[in-house]
Amino acid sequence: MPINRIRVASVDDPCLDDFRIVSDPALMRDRGLFVAEGQLAVRRLLASRFRTRALLVVESALAGLEHALAAREDDRALALHVADSAQLRLVTGFRFHRGCLGLGERPGPEEEVAELPPAEPGRPLVVLDGVSDPDNVGSIFRNAAAFGAAGVLLSPACADPLYRKAIRTSMGTTLQLLFRVADEWPGVLARIREAGARVVALTPLEPAVDIEAFVRRGAGAGVALVLGNEGDGVSRAALDLCHERVRIDIAPAVDSLNVANAAAIALQRLRSAIP
Repeated sequence: MPINRIRVASVDDPCLDDFRIVSDPALMRDRGLFVAEGQLAVRRLLASRFRTRALLVVESALAGLEHALAAREDDRALALHVADSAQLRLVTGFRFHRGCLGLGERPGPEEEVAELPPAEPGRPLVVLDGVSDPDNVGSIFRNAAAFGAAGVLLSPACADPLYRKAIRTSMGTTLQLLFRVADEWPGVLARIREAGARVVALTPLEPAVDIEAFVRRGAGAGVALVLGNEGDGVSRAALDLCHERVRIDIAPAVDSLNVANAAAIALQRLRSAIP
């Protein structure tokens, strides 16, 4: 658990080059990196399954990381760069980091295909079908963590859970909750069915049963809850692989809810079905 503490003497130091591109998601991906912003997200990064490559912090933020740094289990060296606020702003070019940035390493291909835990009664698997807004993805992860979801499966068209906006909106829960991007979409839903989960689409489209009736009925098996794209909802191809459709009862004057808000309601109701 070695930590190499370095006082930043010059903003031109090549050791800071990876921090200069944190606002460019394409370059970050090319380098196999992502960034966590703020003390909460950085603490969750340090405690996560992802390797932390380096930190860039102001002195006042360092105290809030001491416990997480001491509890860190990775035995590889960590570069801890300490700068003042002006230096940090010159390096990154933006102010939303609250004086604390952490660079995480994206998992390799063998880790990305790791299996998620199976859905269990009261602990659904959350499945995202083309949810393209990183704020919605982040909010759904936060809701999934809050209501005890087993994990999150994303279609390839979804926003990146490790994009900095998604991490920030999720309050760092994209670093805590297990997830993977489906390698075969929507065929993966057939495999989830074969594994014994009940695949359920959350959609206002008929025929859909009220989620309260679905929860009262009790399926007995774990549920894979499919949430759709912000504009089009769950795709036809995915709907065709679902056992059932459920809806949330809302006033007729409103056609739908924001997908993250709908996810929170549905996950809370499914949690209430825990035996």
